[in-house]
Amino acid sequence: MGKKFDWMQAPEQIPESLIKKTEEADIVIIGAGHAGTSAARAAAEAGASAIVLEQQEEGHQRILGIGEIGHINSKWQAKHGVAPVDIDIFVNDWQLRTNNRSDVRLVRKYAENCGDCFDWFIEPLTEEEKDGIHAMLTPPSPNMPEEANGIRAWNGTPNMGIKLQNKAVKGNQQIAKDLGARFFFGIKACELIKDDANRAVIGVIGQNAEGNYIRFLASKGVLLAAGDYSRNEAMCHDLLAEADDLIDEGDMTGHGWDGLGIRMGIWAGGRLEPRSHAAMGGNYSFPGFDLIGSMPTLRVNKHGKRYSNEGFGNHVLAALAGAKQPNGMLYGIFDSDIREQLTYQVNNNGVFDYTDVRRVKDLEDTLAAAYAQKGTPYMHRYVDGGIRPVYAADTLEELAAQLFETEEDRQNFLEEVERYNALCRKGKDTDFGKESFWMFPIERAPFYASGVVKDSHKPGGQSLKILVTVSGLMINENQQVIGEDYEPIPGLFATGNSSGCRFGLEYSTSVAGQSISMAQTLGREAGKFIAGLK
Repeated sequence: MGKKFDWMQAPEQIPESLIKKTEEADIVIIGAGHAGTSAARAAAEAGASAIVLEQQEEGHQRILGIGEIGHINSKWQAKHGVAPVDIDIFVNDWQLRTNNRSDVRLVRKYAENCGDCFDWFIEPLTEEEKDGIHAMLTPPSPNMPEEANGIRAWNGTPNMGIKLQNKAVKGNQQIAKDLGARFFFGIKACELIKDDANRAVIGVIGQNAEGNYIRFLASKGVLLAAGDYSRNEAMCHDLLAEADDLIDEGDMTGHGWDGLGIRMGIWAGGRLEPRSHAAMGGNYSFPGFDLIGSMPTLRVNKHGKRYSNEGFGNHVLAALAGAKQPNGMLYGIFDSDIREQLTYQVNNNGVFDYTDVRRVKDLEDTLAAAYAQKGTPYMHRYVDGGIRPVYAADTLEELAAQLFETEEDRQNFLEEVERYNALCRKGKDTDFGKESFWMFPIERAPFYASGVVKDSHKPGGQSLKILVTVSGLMINENQQVIGEDYEPIPGLFATGNSSGCRFGLEYSTSVAGQSISMAQTLGREAGKFIAGLK
């Protein structure tokens, strides 16, 4: 990609006269999150000297993730009754999800090593803490399908919560320090240093809180692990082409980082993977998130019309159609059999974990509260911080009166439910092709609806709003950054959400929490690879 956007233009080089100090190591890592921390520990364990630059202060470091670390084939999972996964099937499913846009060698490296990496990552925790981690959807319901529309998913994601996740990250930082790695917190990376004679990246210039510049030289390589670009509005508009086309106005930025690591890679000659880039959110919208998770109940738009195969592949792929509906409410419709129906879900981000007593209690409490004030929407607070309405009624006609303003839309809704129920009894969705095991008629009162606002002028929650981006610099299977000639740039590597070649056009995963596991696993692999260079 040529230098077609303003943010791709390199700033003026920092004058030599402003550099106050020089530090040296085998490997310099930019970023101390999941990927950078894992790389530092792995490099130190391999005997390499490592420097880690982190722009945040050590005592106030924000670490992304909600504690779900989706992987396969760890000893922890085996101990907790999670069945092993065939790596060939796993990798093939991944490539199908990404339309073969991800680097299959990189994906296989992740698949082969993510289980061992998780066991390694939780080593700083006590045995009691490890045993207290919850294995999602475990044991799995016998109703859980192996695949939907040719796309597979697996149970067993460990959910340790944010506090324990962050403790593990900090514990791994301490292990790396004990092995000699040096962490420089409060240092913002500004500019990569290149040896023009051989095009190699040999270091980075950072700036401390006092404004002083420090040179950090790397004899083996510089690893960009500085996160995504979801807080950079210009990059989001320019690179998330599909989301940008769907969102007319409003804040489409996310909760991650400003893309500086990616931009430094571009300034050093690196290529971005082709657009449209992938993100969590931005180009889809769906109702029911958190309350009933990804359960593909009947979904209708503001006019009461069904608009999609609600269960296609996973909740993200199924929700793409929601972003193209008329601005207004989208509703997930279900009846009192929802508790049993939830056991038919497959594991993915946003799943309702029916083995988590807290989730089950929240559902029961919410349905009870909604029914207690039927006729008026009950405002349910979701895990993501959003507040969205839940409706309850004794008849479908009463539910329609709550949801729709016009008699025409109410009649549309009642006709759609009647049609949907007929398809359910028939056992074949000839309208949209939803799998038969998800075709549950809406017949037993009380009846419920979970709503979300889809508005191309006001992105929010699970409707057009971005969480983080998961595309970045083009890399090869060793995570070397690819240059404009499609050859690796000597000395420059990228991992985590600074890198691309992992998710294709969409963040669609076969287990919940896969981006965090991938950051840890491939960060670890990058640290080992760079440490082994001569």
